[in-house]
Amino acid sequence: MFQDLPVWLAHLRSQGARPRQVPTTLDDTLTARERRLIGASMATFRLGDSSDDARLRAAVRRHCGAQPDHPLVEIFDLLIAEEHRHARLLGEFMQDHEIPALRSPVGDRALHLAGHRGGLESRLRRLVSAQMVGIVYYRALEVVPECRRLQILCRMLVADELVHVAFESQLLLALRTRRAGLAVLLGAWEQCLLSAACLAVWLRHRRVLKAAGYGPLLFVRDCRSQHAFYLRRPPALRPQRSRPADAPLSPHGT
Repeated sequence: MFQDLPVWLAHLRSQGARPRQVPTTLDDTLTARERRLIGASMATFRLGDSSDDARLRAAVRRHCGAQPDHPLVEIFDLLIAEEHRHARLLGEFMQDHEIPALRSPVGDRALHLAGHRGGLESRLRRLVSAQMVGIVYYRALEVVPECRRLQILCRMLVADELVHVAFESQLLLALRTRRAGLAVLLGAWEQCLLSAACLAVWLRHRRVLKAAGYGPLLFVRDCRSQHAFYLRRPPALRPQRSRPADAPLSPHGT
């Protein structure tokens, strides 16, 4: 995976130089009912999107050691900058529609899952889980109002977050190869944390999620499906147990 870093860096530089834009000609009507339905949820989720950037940057730099020009440093700077852009776009939409922004650091603490401690691998697990939940949430938010501007904004956020998750999950799998024997336990632990976070998010945002057709079990299932797609190592890439040379073959020749 680390051989792919220049490719990821080039892609994220290009994406940062020419970010996706929401067309200004789209219908931007949000009814009073829709505003009441999504307003508090959007404000809370937007605040929850503001991750602990300083600690993440510090973890990346510790991981890279004495290599300040390591591609990972710039890659995460670009990823964080794009997350800030997402928060700004959501804030502009809320301001245009008189949706109050939250000022206190409440946010969706469930998305941080396990506090503020840990190295790069631990932070990546929390970050990827939060972004997977965000992808499902924004897909749900897209279908609730009829406002085309918000619908396209949600699609754009999902498209960007899918790139983030693809990179971060690939990096996480690469870091895990150092502890291949714990991969099953780590995967099970992540699934438990993700399920708990999903239920907490569903409870806080249930009005929007229910309006989109999500019950708690369906919401958890869709988030776990994201986790399985990105973080369940394909069989061809799993470590193979060596078989003694004189061990008999199975009837099927394996």
